[in-house]
Amino acid sequence: MSLFFPLLTAAEQVDGLYDIAVPVASQSSQELRRATREGLSTVFVRVSGDAGLAQQSAIKAALKKATQYTRQFRYETRPGLVWQADKTEDKPDQPTEQLYAVIEFEPKLVDATLRAAGLPLWSSNRPTVLLWLVVAEGNKRRFANAETDADIIQAIIINAQRRGLAIKLPTLDLEDMVAVSTSQLWQLNHPKANAAAERYQADTVLFGRVSLLTNGEWLGSWQYNYAEQRQSFDAEAMAANDYIAVAIDQVAQLLAQQYAIAPVNIADNGVLLRLSGIDDFINYARAINYLESVAAVRHANVLSVEGDEIIVRLVADGLLTQLEQSFALDKKIQPQISGSYQGDYDIVLDYFWPSS
Repeated sequence: MSLFFPLLTAAEQVDGLYDIAVPVASQSSQELRRATREGLSTVFVRVSGDAGLAQQSAIKAALKKATQYTRQFRYETRPGLVWQADKTEDKPDQPTEQLYAVIEFEPKLVDATLRAAGLPLWSSNRPTVLLWLVVAEGNKRRFANAETDADIIQAIIINAQRRGLAIKLPTLDLEDMVAVSTSQLWQLNHPKANAAAERYQADTVLFGRVSLLTNGEWLGSWQYNYAEQRQSFDAEAMAANDYIAVAIDQVAQLLAQQYAIAPVNIADNGVLLRLSGIDDFINYARAINYLESVAAVRHANVLSVEGDEIIVRLVADGLLTQLEQSFALDKKIQPQISGSYQGDYDIVLDYFWPSS
């Protein structure tokens, strides 16, 4: 049984990368400015995948004028966080309400700032991550679930939103219970854990275990299976949110290293793409619109139209393998058999456009 999972099978569109809800104490202009700076900093990290970019001089300058990046904002009152609940005798574990500034930033301005600073861009079409966690408390173990571990589930959701990850959680139904036990998943690399995870067809899988100690400490380990690689790391924290944040940040960093596109041209004169299956003007327009929408592609210039195929010069950023990964994630075009092109152009990428 393989310990790894197929890459590029179930990527998802992550919505709201340029939007954020920041808790505020009031609706004062001072609080709004603070929330806007904090929110824009988070959005820069989400869109680039680079958690350390706040030290860049260009980003520091952008944060000082964060209000210029705002498209619109509003205030909302939402339930507070579970781990910040007001635990009184009358209302045990009852979250208090929290005021939020919900801010939408202008995508083009955010992207332009990152490009100008030489920082990468990570498209919203991102690999899925199945997160499966075992909790040990006292002498018992359980799969983390919404009924008994609301703080953990909320922490997963919040941190996934913070980093822009497409996290999936197991349903923990009868099929899961039969497929793998808590003791087997506790081992992190047990074959039955991997077999159980295959059901969800996620691009990558994050297995975790955590012991809740009597002093309130969270102590455990994680194993991340991705792109035929396996990375293990330990974590410790004093709260659910901090423990989950360690894992989410690690996964986001690894994925960004693979998929975020640095603003460096693949080739000075671009690369040539042959795209077959263009049998009418509608498909032609759709294909060109798609190519120009790919995050790595700056320009898609058509050089030749003959029969049902077009030759396009792509001026793109990053590595050629990253561009191919973007195509694989999007599933809009399909690679053709190498060597099938017999024309005069020096074709680097050979794909087929499946007509709808």
